[in-house]
Amino acid sequence: FAPKISEVTAVSTPTNDNATLSYTFSSNEAGDITYGGSCSSSTTSATADNNTITFNALADGTYSNCKILVTDSASNTSDNLSVSSFTIDTTAPTLSEVTAVTTPTSDNTSSYTFSSNEAGTITYGGSCSSSTTSARADNNTITFNALAEGIYSNCKISVTDNTSNTSDNLSVSSFTIDMTAPTLDNVTIASSNTVSTLAKTGDRIT
Repeated sequence: FAPKISEVTAVSTPTNDNATLSYTFSSNEAGDITYGGSCSSSTTSATADNNTITFNALADGTYSNCKILVTDSASNTSDNLSVSSFTIDTTAPTLSEVTAVTTPTSDNTSSYTFSSNEAGTITYGGSCSSSTTSARADNNTITFNALAEGIYSNCKISVTDNTSNTSDNLSVSSFTIDMTAPTLDNVTIASSNTVSTLAKTGDRIT
C-alpha cells in the first residue's frame, strides 16, 4: 500500500518571513519526500508520524501549486498532498504626499492627503495625530486633530501592512496655523490730510 499523507499545520499566511516557512504533514509510513510546484526543502525523509519541514526561501507572492508526496521503501508512492495556499509579503508600503495642508491656514483641524501602495495601519509622529488609523491602497485623506497656533514641521506618517512591514516615515510638508485676526492700534491721521463732510449720504469723503 502507498503511504497516506495529510496536512497538519499549514504555512502561516500572510507572512513576511520567507526563510522559515514551516509546514507540518502526517504520514502513516516512513519514506522519501518529493516536492512539486514552487516549493522545495532540504528535508527529504519522512517518518511514520507528523513531519515538520521548512520550505526553502521564496520570493514575494502567493503560492498555491506546492505539492508533497512520500515514497516508501517498497517504492509505493502516495497521492500528491496539495499544500494550502499561502502568501509571502516582505515589502514595506511606499508612501508619498498628494495634497499638503493649506498654509497658512486658520483651520486648526487640517486636511491632508497621502498615497500608499498597500493597505495597513497608520502611525503618526511629531506634533500631528488623527482619529483615522487605517490606510487603503490608494489615496488617503485624513484630518489632523486640533492643533494650537504655530508652525508645524515635524509631523510624520507611517503605514504598517498586515504582515508587519512598516514603511519609511513620510514627512508632512511644513504648515502654519494662524487663527488670530489682525487688530488696529494707535491709528493716527496725518496732519496734512483734510476731512470734509458731504451732504449727500453715501458720497465719498475726501
